[in-house]
This record gives sequence, C-alpha cells and structure tokens, in this order.
Amino acid sequence: MFNKLIELYTKGDLAQLSSSILHSTAWQQHDFTAYGNMQIENLWLKSLEQFGFLPLAEQQTVQGDGFSALYFELSVENQQYSLAVSFFFEHNEQHIKRLRCIVDTLALAKLQQNEGKQIQELLPTPDPLLLSQFDHQLHPQSYHATPKDVCDLPKDIDNIMSQWWNIWQEKQLASFASLYNDDSQIKLAGSATSCGFHQLRSFHLKLHNRLNRSYCQLENICYDSEQNTLAILWHIDGDYLDVGATKRVRIPMMSFLTIEDNKIVKEQLQVDWLSFTKRFQLHTAII
Repeated sequence: MFNKLIELYTKGDLAQLSSSILHSTAWQQHDFTAYGNMQIENLWLKSLEQFGFLPLAEQQTVQGDGFSALYFELSVENQQYSLAVSFFFEHNEQHIKRLRCIVDTLALAKLQQNEGKQIQELLPTPDPLLLSQFDHQLHPQSYHATPKDVCDLPKDIDNIMSQWWNIWQEKQLASFASLYNDDSQIKLAGSATSCGFHQLRSFHLKLHNRLNRSYCQLENICYDSEQNTLAILWHIDGDYLDVGATKRVRIPMMSFLTIEDNKIVKEQLQVDWLSFTKRFQLHTAII
C-alpha cells in the first residue's frame, strides 16, 4: 500500500492505487472529503498537476494493525524546499476504507514560488464543520482522552506517549528536555530544514499564545512495533482573534515519532495551513 501511494505522486500511477479504492472509500484532503473512485481520482489529478512527478527524497512508514501511516518528502533539484505529504489510513490489507491526507501547502507555495493565496484559491471547498463551544477549562473534572484510550501500546511506549501528549494537552513544557535529545531531528510544516526541540517548543508557545481556550484532542494512534514508530492524528480547538473578530477554529494535525532508547529522536509535525486558512476565512496567519 505504501508503494502505491508513493508511486501515485512520483510516477502518476493511478491504476495501481485505484485497485485499493472502494465505492465507499473516504479520502480526506485539504479538509474536503471525496467518496468513491471518481471523486478521489479528481483529487489525485489536481495533486499531480500541482506537485506530481517529483523525486522521492525521504519516507517514513508506520505499519499498524488495521491502521497504517506514511510520511514522505518530494524535492526539486536546486530548490531549498521539499514538499511533505502524509497519510493516515484504515485498511484491510487490500482496500482503503478511510484515509486522511495532509499536504504541507506552505511548502508547496514556496516550492512553486507562489503566494499562498494563489495556492489557496485552487484548493477544494472544505467540508462543513460545527465546533462545540464547550469550554474544557470550566470543567476541570472532565475526563480527557489519553493515548492508552485510543491504542494498545507497550508500557514503555505508552509512558513516552503520555509524556508527549501532556506537552500538548496539559502544556507541560518541562517534558521537552526529558523526551528529546539535543540532536533530535524535528520537521515542522512549512519549514525548509530540520530543527531541534527548542524550535518545536517555540512553535508550541506561539500556537497556544495565539489561541484562547485552546484544547488538544486525540483522534487515533498507529504504532509500528518493528520500527518503534508512531503516527498520531489529533487536533487543536481554540478561539482566534482575527482582525477584531473572534473565531472558533480547529487545526488538524498529524505527527510522526521515531523512538530510540526511550527518547524521541525524530518527529514530523504536519499541518495544512492554507486549507485551515481557507476553511475559517482568516485574514491573518496564526503562525
């Protein structure tokens, strides 16, 4: 399945991946959900027009039980930026049931040397979204989902994941120094190069300081026991002040972690920032 996804974008091989698509398959990309082969194929063709046939520069796979995830980067010779594309999907080894795709659209704009607004206009109309106004800070006794609620993990991995999740949900910034090495490689959406955990910590602070009533929610976790890698689907809800108007927003995230010796040695954090901007009609960027 991983090779089928990669070769769709690097070679334009639609036939190979089409064999894994059902009439009921849901493919979500740019906050828009396509159903069935015809709608999904339209998404593929638009993607190929924008960033197809670029060479593969890097890949990370996460093979779980019933769920799998894939992260890869495409690059252009003599270009500073590479383009990251990530997938989290449910399958039965032969067919894809549901798939979430996140394209780093900020990197795509830089790769094409276009303004983000030009790319944004080409994106599909996002699905309708109704966000709850429930304020979790007013209900401190409410139960908040943890990694073990969504995925069975070995004890040591569950401990690392719990610390990682507490960084985001509980804003426990002290865990950065204990979870990451000084040479851990972090790749943030829209960033041209890898960075260290200090930059990830700065990203965390900027994000939460720009959102009021921010709340992080887990959606799903996929664990590969052979490679000690994980993929996490999650999102952040919050109130964002955009040119004087307060908007309730949701930022879908996908994170990939590689663990060695009880440390996170590699992490990719993926966000489709231009789709997010289009969905909520924002005039100013959060990050």
